[in-house]
Amino acid sequence: MIILPNSRTCVVLSVVVLCAASASAQGWLKSLVRSTNGTLDVRSFPGEQCLRQCDETQPRICYFSWTMEHYHVMGPACRDCAKGNHTDCYHPACITADGVERGVMSLNRHIPGPAINVCHNDLIVVDVTNAMAGTAAAIHWHGLHQRATPHMDGVPFITQCPIGFGNTFRYAFLATEPGTQFYHSHSGHHKVNGHYGALIVREPKAADPNGHLYHYDTPAHVIVGSDWMHIDGEMFMPGLPSAGGIMPINLLINGRGQYYDREMNETTNVPLEVYTVRRGARFRFRFINAASHVCPLQLQIEDHFMEIIASDSFHLQPRKVDTLITTSGERYDFVLEANGPKDTYWVRLRALGPCADLELEQFAVLRYTNGPVVDDAFPTNKPPTFEAPFPNVATVNHPNATCGRPEFGDYCITDFEAYDTDEDIINGTPDHQLTFGFINNLVSFRTMFETHPYEHFMNIHGSIMLQGAINNISLAYPPFPLLTQPDQIDESMFCDEHQRPARCSDRQLCNCIHRVKIELGDLVELYILDLTPSVNDLNHPFHLHGYQMFVMELGQDRRVPITFEIAQQIARQRLVQRNTVPLPPRKDTVSIPSRGYARVRFRANNPGFWLMHCHYEWHTAVGMALVLQVGETDDMVKPPADFPKCNNYTPAVDALLQEGL
Repeated sequence: MIILPNSRTCVVLSVVVLCAASASAQGWLKSLVRSTNGTLDVRSFPGEQCLRQCDETQPRICYFSWTMEHYHVMGPACRDCAKGNHTDCYHPACITADGVERGVMSLNRHIPGPAINVCHNDLIVVDVTNAMAGTAAAIHWHGLHQRATPHMDGVPFITQCPIGFGNTFRYAFLATEPGTQFYHSHSGHHKVNGHYGALIVREPKAADPNGHLYHYDTPAHVIVGSDWMHIDGEMFMPGLPSAGGIMPINLLINGRGQYYDREMNETTNVPLEVYTVRRGARFRFRFINAASHVCPLQLQIEDHFMEIIASDSFHLQPRKVDTLITTSGERYDFVLEANGPKDTYWVRLRALGPCADLELEQFAVLRYTNGPVVDDAFPTNKPPTFEAPFPNVATVNHPNATCGRPEFGDYCITDFEAYDTDEDIINGTPDHQLTFGFINNLVSFRTMFETHPYEHFMNIHGSIMLQGAINNISLAYPPFPLLTQPDQIDESMFCDEHQRPARCSDRQLCNCIHRVKIELGDLVELYILDLTPSVNDLNHPFHLHGYQMFVMELGQDRRVPITFEIAQQIARQRLVQRNTVPLPPRKDTVSIPSRGYARVRFRANNPGFWLMHCHYEWHTAVGMALVLQVGETDDMVKPPADFPKCNNYTPAVDALLQEGL
């Protein structure tokens, strides 16, 4: 065993962690344990030193210590930043965001939180201290499958108890999935308030089939795009009738940006993000969509093409485009060739879909090394107006693209091909063929306030109230984590589309613990259907924890509402048209075409309780999610013996009286 001590107790990592590592990693970890008599002080392995060339074979321990705080944008640490003293804007404790004061939730007084840069098979250890009074929290490591450590997935009441105020929780897991990942809170609306950041797992360049396309791959070329509000996200949950919807007011690039106040005709004087490149070289950029709202983000770089080489950390055969559109939770890697004649260019991030009428966009600066230095982040020239778009020839993931017709210049992810595949998965006969139809369902005044008054809901505006649902079930969470307290599971606590509790007999939609059970090792084919009432620019991103999905088909029939039968018909027609089975891409977050469908496949070989949900924060909050149980609880990795526990506490009153009350 590896014993990793912290300030109070020892958390034991099962030897299964070693078994999940490569042979070289196993040997290194075992030798390290022997040399220290089985105990390690992980604090002596600072994670910042794990940023290195990843061609070496020996992994490392990468330790990070984070503190969650209620903090502030443009607070006293920023001193005279807003008054034009640019030096003050860069104080380590100053969060500028878009220059508008507001309370936030921060990690180590940063937004985004501290970046994690490690190599494949490194052991990541993060001590998270919750110093946010009145809250409980957890962090999800989006893109890492946690095969050896499912109890580190970071979903409250599914894989762990939330971290209480004043407590420290130690996350420890192997960086088993190389590529562009990220982390974010899975509690309340902490993500939209600031709890997110980059998690980059690099691999040897020789292992990257696109490694020859770029010269540099550095932390300086990571783009974290996010939406932003000027008030806490909790203000909009369940919602304000007069607010006119739950919408962002701005965008940020790596936590920076400027805000234009239309009423005052003023722009905040805070720095933009700057990306520096060298003319004649090729750079690998990594884009992370860390947005929370329902608006896709469009990325463009003035007068430059982006050669897409990966999505959600999985390698793709390259395609050059000038416009990249993503939804929340997706990641795309691209190569930029620095061949422009000017010294500086604009990096442009725009919100689409339901946000289009708000005209939200943000800018960063792409600077060539021979360009100006002093005022890069405070450019004297103004960015282009919203009415002056950049040229658009080829787009990835246009919200209304006709998937399967790349000749029109709009590519869906299914128009890309991988370098390898798993024939058993893409051509095998599924053991399970499941259909998940999702919707935001209208709820009545009587249902919400007179007969079922304490169910989650969101108020869009006026009297319009919605609950999210999959197969007419809106997910309610159990009072204890299913994975780590399996002895407390009662099968009667679960529901699915075939077995609903009696209290839901008179309702179309039921609020209960939606669990779908799958046998370990089965091949699963899943149709995800958008059953919302109209075709629009709103594509829902669905994220499956613990797995990669082969994206077999995306489709849409704009003439009629989607059904399982129509989705199957479209899939069969496309297979005949192609007359071949391509190398389908793999993703962990799939954007479903509006009023359309996705057909995905995966091998259920990672036992555990895994959340599957729409990655829009508001939709997850109101129940557009379910729990996949893969295997029996005896098949699942056991947590350490002293892993934190939680549950309801409702003892009988007579028992309390016997205790002396």
